[in-house]
This record gives sequence, structure tokens and C-alpha cells, in this order.
Amino acid sequence: MDKVREGEYIILWGGPDANFITKYKPGKPIHSHRGVFNLPENLEWGDILVSSKGRKFYVIKPSNADFVLRLKRKTNIFYPKDMGIVLLYTDFKPHSKVIEAGSGSGAMAVILSNLLVRPGRLFSYDNNPTHQRVAKENVQNFGKPENVIFRLRDVYVCGFIERDVDIVIVDLPEPWRVVKHAYKSLKYGGFLVFASPNIEQVKETRKCMYETGFVAMRTVEVLMRDWQIRDVGCRPEHEMRGHTLFYSFGRKAKHP
Repeated sequence: MDKVREGEYIILWGGPDANFITKYKPGKPIHSHRGVFNLPENLEWGDILVSSKGRKFYVIKPSNADFVLRLKRKTNIFYPKDMGIVLLYTDFKPHSKVIEAGSGSGAMAVILSNLLVRPGRLFSYDNNPTHQRVAKENVQNFGKPENVIFRLRDVYVCGFIERDVDIVIVDLPEPWRVVKHAYKSLKYGGFLVFASPNIEQVKETRKCMYETGFVAMRTVEVLMRDWQIRDVGCRPEHEMRGHTLFYSFGRKAKHP
């Protein structure tokens, strides 16, 4: 028996038109356009709950993407389709030390905080207190805040405090201005990742990376489209998540 613990997040899945995430508390009333019901005692994963309108809701575990897409936002976020590339194209491990330049709405911080274990840590920088407050709230609600240290600091001017980190992730309008700061903070072989919506930003930043001492650089974008799977007439969805950001990667090497 795999029971749901009180306070644990669950998704109540009633189909594409009726699904939502909530914290489990026995007796908690659930109101939706597909009917009303109360969460029972001793709830188990996979249970089926029936609403007052006869709609079945399945109790399922949220994915990391489910959390990201429900975050409170003040800025654009890293989308789930892009986060996997950032993790796989670096050497991210649970014990990694990671710097994030641009806390934004905390999407990346939520995911990394859930994946990290001590002594792994995320150091999240932003110079906008409003944005960082939203990021902190999202990490508090959906992540593991004990794995994140937030720093309010202008990294263009002041750089980063940490040294010998494994990965630096930059999501700022002028990423080329922090390339040298990232070089100082990374260990040799460490990864610099920057996310930019425009290719002009990519060209400028990669030029600076090359001059600073980064090698093995690559730039990618990720396009993802869901499909409708039916008995007859399988087809792609009309809408798709197309271009969001260019993601560029490089590794710190010694100067020749």
C-alpha cells in the first residue's frame, strides 16, 4: 500500500479539461467545475475519487513539469522542455554546486532544489528584490528551500561570491557581461550555460566566452509538440511550444 502522506502534493486528474494540484489533507473539500468531493482518510496513489457530478478523478503524483507550469510568475521562466537540456548537457549531479544568475520566478531553483542533496547547493542571484521574493515563495511552496541560498546582488558589477563551482547558469539580458565573473567562479572543466531569446545575444556572448577561455561550445534550441492519440485520426496538436530561448554551453579551460 503506497499511501499519500498528509501535506504531500497530489494531482487530481479528471482529464485534460479537469486536473489540478493540491496538498493532501483528509477531509479537505475540493470544488471544481466537474463537481465537489472531500479528500478521504488513508488516501493512496492511484485511488479513484468520484465527484458530486459523477466525474472520476485519479490521484496521481505530480511531475517536476507540473510544478513548473503552475508557478507564480513575475518573469518568463525556464520551460520543462529546456530544463532537461540544461541538466543533460552539463555534468549536473546531486552534490553539484550551482550558481544561477537571474532568480526570475524561481522555476530552475524549484527543480534544482528538489534534485540537490548536501553538500550540493544552489546559489541564486538577482538584483530585483520583487522578482527574488516571488522566486523564494515558489521554492518554499514547491521546492526544498534548505538547498538554496538567495543573494540580492548586481552580478554585472560585483560578480559572484562562490568559487570552485560546477555549473553557472545565466538568464540575464546581457550575459556577456558576466562571462569573466563566471570564469573566476567555475572550477576547471566546469560548465557555463546561458539562455537568450535572440541570436545576437548568443553571438556576443560566445565571442566573449571564446576570448575568456571557454571551449567545446554549442548552442541549441528545443522545439516540442504534443500529439493526439486516438482510435482513428492520430495527429499533432494544433499548438506547440516552439522557440523559447537559445541555450548555449561551454566549459572552462586553462588559457594557452
